[in-house]
Amino acid sequence: MNSFNDRERGFEAKYSFDLEQDFRVETHLYKMLIAWAGEQMGMSAQESQDYAVKVVGEVVANPRDNGVVAMLLADFGRKNVDITASELNAKLEELRPVARAEVLT
Repeated sequence: MNSFNDRERGFEAKYSFDLEQDFRVETHLYKMLIAWAGEQMGMSAQESQDYAVKVVGEVVANPRDNGVVAMLLADFGRKNVDITASELNAKLEELRPVARAEVLT
């Protein structure tokens, strides 16, 4: 019975580790997307990084489905940058493997 409990704890630890890794990847992915969006809106590299921290903080404080995408679309609209939700989601998926590689290596 003790080996069963050890196995169960091992599975729980792996599950917890995997969740943490996924969270880190998603956070990095969103920061990359927001930095890209900042560049599209004519921000400097530093302004883009500051913008990324601000947006991620707001999304974490007020979570909702597609929170980052919705915020970026609203900001693109305010800056008169013509981009659609599907284009933004395509960029998000393009950056996903890059973010995963950067976080996990």
